[in-house]
Amino acid sequence: MTRRQTRRETSPTRGGAGASGRTSSRPLRIAHAYGNTRDRLRAALAAPIDVIELDAWYRAGQVWVRHERRLGFLPLLVDKQMPGHSLPPLSLPLGRRWYVRLDINRLKLDDVLDTVAGSKGLLVDVKGSYRGRRNLEFAQSLVRKIGEHAGETWVAVCGQKWPVLDDVRAEAPGLEVRYSVERPDQWEKFMRLVGDDERVRRVCIEHRFLNEERALFLDQRGVDVFCWTVDNRDRAQRLVDAGVDGVISNDPDLLAGLRSAVRDQVNGGGLESGDDAGAGHDR
Repeated sequence: MTRRQTRRETSPTRGGAGASGRTSSRPLRIAHAYGNTRDRLRAALAAPIDVIELDAWYRAGQVWVRHERRLGFLPLLVDKQMPGHSLPPLSLPLGRRWYVRLDINRLKLDDVLDTVAGSKGLLVDVKGSYRGRRNLEFAQSLVRKIGEHAGETWVAVCGQKWPVLDDVRAEAPGLEVRYSVERPDQWEKFMRLVGDDERVRRVCIEHRFLNEERALFLDQRGVDVFCWTVDNRDRAQRLVDAGVDGVISNDPDLLAGLRSAVRDQVNGGGLESGDDAGAGHDR
């Protein structure tokens, strides 16, 4: 496939471009899950990356930042160990892949917004399943907190919880929203959305799910594309060569090497399905 040529809208997550006047070239370098703990957040702010991704949950009227799931009403959080990340403080490994930790020293979205303050972009990945009006309450809380921190120019919202995203779009039409896609049923729904609503022109897509046919569909319709979670350098470079707009990775060093690679390119590259490339679905 030849290099993606379609011109797209400038993204508010382009390294805080709207807030600081800076502009960034493709691709955006997005540090996966580096907004989920205070230590990772400090490291990301000091790293040569453009956007910090975090995971957000809604509970008791507050937006909490973490990737782990809560074990019912117990003050315990459980998750798979994430490639490239050390275990959070006070964690107990469970076998080779899982860990559990106490739900203490919690991090609020307000805390992250205060700390970043537009110095980088933020990509907020909504998590959880909610009933009734709680999707709307979550969306309203996100919109309110982003507005209180003047984050409209440097914060975007994404995720596979599409009812929350729909409500965010309704509450704040000017806020950047990206539907996340990694399954055929999600792809079919996203294609319908793109056809029905000209405002739907941004997506986060699992990199192994992005093949030639899907890439052509997105390019022809001018969709701005972020790929997750790309921890293989060769795969990341192939995606860059093909013209994706953002690369989400657990590896800040990998991301740091992408900017000069873009400048040095003279030829377009092919986009493959990447079934043998490193990364995971644990986003």
